[in-house]
Amino acid sequence: MLRQSDLATDPRFDANPKRVQNLLALHGVIDTVFAALPVDEITARLDGARIAHARLNTVEQFAAHPQLTARGRWTEVGSPSGPLLALRPPWTIEGVEPRMDPIPAVGQQTEAILGELGYDAPTVASWRSAGVV
Repeated sequence: MLRQSDLATDPRFDANPKRVQNLLALHGVIDTVFAALPVDEITARLDGARIAHARLNTVEQFAAHPQLTARGRWTEVGSPSGPLLALRPPWTIEGVEPRMDPIPAVGQQTEAILGELGYDAPTVASWRSAGVV
C-alpha cells in the first residue's frame, strides 16, 4: 500500500511489537507517503489492501451531511442574534419531543440561577452594582 517494499524488512517494522515500539517513525513514513497523494488515491490503496478506514469530515461537511437533513436532526432555535440552526439530541424517544429552547442572552438568567442557589435579591443587586455579575 505504501509502495516501499524495503519497509517489510526494515528492522524497526518487521514485527508488530517493533512497529508499536517505533510507532512515531512508522507514522512519519505513512504521513510522508499520504501527504503526496490525493484523497481518492489513498482511499483506493486502503480499499485495495482491505484496511478499514474512514474519512474525517470538516465541520462544514458534517453540517451538510444529507443524513442529518433526511433524519430531521436539524431544528431552528431562537437566539439574541436571531434564529440559528441547532442539532437535536442524538437519541430519539418515541412520543417525546426534545426541548430546544431559545439560547438566552448573556446574563439573562443570572438572577434566577443565583436565586435557585439561595442568594437573595439584595445580595444579587449588590453584586450587580459592584460589577461582580
